[in-house]
Amino acid sequence: MSLPIGLAPFANQSRAAHAGVLVGGAVACLLAYVGAAALLFELGALDHGTPDGPRRVASAVASMACWGFYAAAFVRGRGGPVTDAFVYPVATVALVPTAFRWVAFEPAWDAFRDRIALFLFRPGLFVDAAALVLPGVALAAVLLSIWATRLDESAIETWQREHLSAEFRREFIEE
Repeated sequence: MSLPIGLAPFANQSRAAHAGVLVGGAVACLLAYVGAAALLFELGALDHGTPDGPRRVASAVASMACWGFYAAAFVRGRGGPVTDAFVYPVATVALVPTAFRWVAFEPAWDAFRDRIALFLFRPGLFVDAAALVLPGVALAAVLLSIWATRLDESAIETWQREHLSAEFRREFIEE
């Protein structure tokens, strides 16, 4: 079973460099999440029994840091073209804040069961998901747009040849 082309890493990078992108994204997310909570509120605001507002604000800051990191990795040709743009940031912002809260404040199994049981009927869950994804997507889109507008056609083609595998270019770029 082979890896789908869309999930393949950028060309000419080692597994360690690829793993470094994942670790870097997780660290950026964690530092922004904890840092925003500590600076704007207090670290205890992330505890499970506290109001959702501070946790959502910290999540939005973490989302922007995480997606910003992966956008920079994309520009540098590290990670993967599709994974940096969507898969890694979504997984990172979904797992890192929750893992931090579980390590720092113990798992909230009751809240976890409630979210699973009432998944379709809890608007707060969708607000949490939006706070985790939308600010980062917006920032990444702006950053990548600014980067792309600064390149001319030959620079784009050079970047593609340098960082994208022949299979990926053939499948997704060339018409």
